[in-house]
Amino acid sequence: MFVLTIHLCMVLAAAGTAVAHEAGAHSHPADPRIIVQEINPWTHLEFNNDPDHFQFAIVTDRTGGNREGVFEDAVTKLNLLQPEFVVSVGDLIEGYTEDLEQLETEWSEFQGFIKKLEMPFFYTPGNHDISNPVMAQEWERRLGRSYYHYLYRDVLFIHLNTEDGEPSHIGEEQIAFVEQTLNANPDVRWTLVFQHKPLWNYNRETGWSRVEELMSDRPHTVFAGHFHTYTKHVRQGRNYFVLATTGGGSSLLGPRFGQFDHVVWVTMLEEGPRIANLLLEGIWDENVRTEEMAALIDPLVRGNPIGLQPFYSTTGLFEGGTTTLRLENSATAPLRVTGSFDESTTLIPETETIEIVIQPETTEIVDIAVHVKQPLKADEIVPLTLSWEAAYEQTELDLPLVEGTSQLAVAREYPLPVTSREIEIDGNLEDWPELPFVIQKPAIVEVEPEAWTGASDCAWRFGVTLGEDYLYIGVEVTDDIPVYRGGMAWEQDGIEVRLDARPDPQRGQHRGSGENYYHLLFALGPAHDVDDMTIWNPETLEELGARAICHVTEQGHNTEIAVPLSYLVEQQGEDWRQVRLNIAIDDYDAPEGPLAQLWWQPDWRDDENRPGSGTFGR
Repeated sequence: MFVLTIHLCMVLAAAGTAVAHEAGAHSHPADPRIIVQEINPWTHLEFNNDPDHFQFAIVTDRTGGNREGVFEDAVTKLNLLQPEFVVSVGDLIEGYTEDLEQLETEWSEFQGFIKKLEMPFFYTPGNHDISNPVMAQEWERRLGRSYYHYLYRDVLFIHLNTEDGEPSHIGEEQIAFVEQTLNANPDVRWTLVFQHKPLWNYNRETGWSRVEELMSDRPHTVFAGHFHTYTKHVRQGRNYFVLATTGGGSSLLGPRFGQFDHVVWVTMLEEGPRIANLLLEGIWDENVRTEEMAALIDPLVRGNPIGLQPFYSTTGLFEGGTTTLRLENSATAPLRVTGSFDESTTLIPETETIEIVIQPETTEIVDIAVHVKQPLKADEIVPLTLSWEAAYEQTELDLPLVEGTSQLAVAREYPLPVTSREIEIDGNLEDWPELPFVIQKPAIVEVEPEAWTGASDCAWRFGVTLGEDYLYIGVEVTDDIPVYRGGMAWEQDGIEVRLDARPDPQRGQHRGSGENYYHLLFALGPAHDVDDMTIWNPETLEELGARAICHVTEQGHNTEIAVPLSYLVEQQGEDWRQVRLNIAIDDYDAPEGPLAQLWWQPDWRDDENRPGSGTFGR
């Protein structure tokens, strides 16, 4: 800005020489080279060059589904923008490994990108960067501290580690560091906090409430990432930002959906930071998506208000029936939904189109009667697809029309047998009456499908049974080439079991958000010694009272899981009837890969998800 101002002064001075002696002309007191007349071709001469103003940029998640080239493009554009420095909010490498060679490759690649920046870069650790002790040590070796502070032009910058000792957590020493830093800098004009996870969104104690309390009496702004979706929050009069992506996994639905690639441009003024979101394809202000917009749009994007109850077939052949379409509007504005069923080769709906306005905070139930051209087994029936559009009838917010699809499927319901004795969770399957599900051909193979060569390469059988206090799952895997190296399930041969106990239609459609969008995940990496077994998120499972064990056998590995029935009751009530299950076997044939991920049913998170698949009923 200084160079631009001098250039402008020179131009004005040159132009002014021709009129310096005209009547009424005089020199500007701030710079005599600027000739001022009664009428001038500018608005004013209060130049925007306060030396206390400064500008810097923030980059957000690069990984968690990295899209090649995006972050590199951002580096190029940052050099064009020329901020004074660049700050990150973490997830810089893919990580989640203890392989030092892999970490060396990933860090060298990333730091190669950063070396091209023409200004300083300040690191913040994300869960992809510092998720295990090996990665934490590598961070310390390369970068030193995982949380720190600095002062710049009387503004206090604080970088926090939200993986402190355990996931999504700030420990006592770090809280003490924050308190000491704040006490040592009581009179700064602003405090800026950078962290990876927006811990204020977590429904448990993470340490953040204490940090927030320490900052309550000072002006401050907080920046985070992790969710890959931009949302501005206002807490106790302060702005908190969850940023979108700079190359991380995203559907890129656009600004009003909070899904875009961007860098954040921050100008520090007397009244605080002014935010501009610089999309790599355009520029939007900080209100590109507010908390209010998110509350309305997000459920529509995920299809949550449109809930088609699957048909469940227990008798073998499906001959038609009636189910329900649940249309829910929890907002304060009317919601208009229109839709039509696509043609199906097997199912014929009596109602082909839907058009309805759901009043605020109400739910509409529409009966959907379906006929079949001929009786068929569940897995032979092609689902009906409902293509729909939804929009709120209001003018206060600039909200887009949301389009989506929902499937009306016929799913096989498997019986949930009852066992008269409790099963010991020890990895020994001899106390199981049977393992009736024999999987020699998965429904789908993901990651590297060609790496799986058939049942002789890897196959499994499993059983599900109901005890007095637990739901039990037992899995026996046969694998021709075992690869066990002490990592998580997806880093070696292992198993991932997903269980969804919510009521329909959320469970069958696998939809929801926040507390209402989840399933239990058991991701287990077996080992020869059970004490060396790895398990994903053991704290959550322990809180639920769930138990799991996975250990190496001569033919592969065995898994046993016990889920308390109290968890199912919590989700559906005492009269719970169904639970949904899916199993993925992670199979390597060499330590360096490739990985073939074998799914019993299509992954619920993917487009191939068949509503209601893997449902067991009692």
